[in-house]
Amino acid sequence: MGPLLVHQRARMERLWHELEQKKRKLEKLKEEVNEMENDLTRRRMQRSNSACQIPSIKEMQQLRCKNRLLQIDIDCLTKEIDLLQTRGPDFNPIAIHNFYDNLGFLGPVPPKPPKEGSRSARLVSEPEEDDGVQWSCTACTFLNHPALNRCEECEFPRHF
Repeated sequence: MGPLLVHQRARMERLWHELEQKKRKLEKLKEEVNEMENDLTRRRMQRSNSACQIPSIKEMQQLRCKNRLLQIDIDCLTKEIDLLQTRGPDFNPIAIHNFYDNLGFLGPVPPKPPKEGSRSARLVSEPEEDDGVQWSCTACTFLNHPALNRCEECEFPRHF
């Protein structure tokens, strides 16, 4: 019975060793599962918190305003690029800006005084005048038709 007992003890020791390895592996897997569950819980909390953080109406209006300004900048830059490409390499936009700088601000042109003979002509109104009062662009001071929402000259929005 001696060699059989030695063989069984050796086998039992190997099995104990394998059992210890499996227990360590099980503990490691449990830790990983806990970490994953914690991560999932954290993500769910972040997602639920971000759903509650819907921007206010004021923030949305500010974003729309910024968006409009960026769209205007994009339109202006696109037109400037197109202009530079069509005018060629000799075109100097700085000279144009200097020309307008020397003019100074003149303001909107005052209306002409009505003539006495024009009273009868004034009674028959034109259809364009019935739409409302012309509006002056805040960017370039061009007088626009009341039905337009953007300036005819510079594409600046009417209600900025």
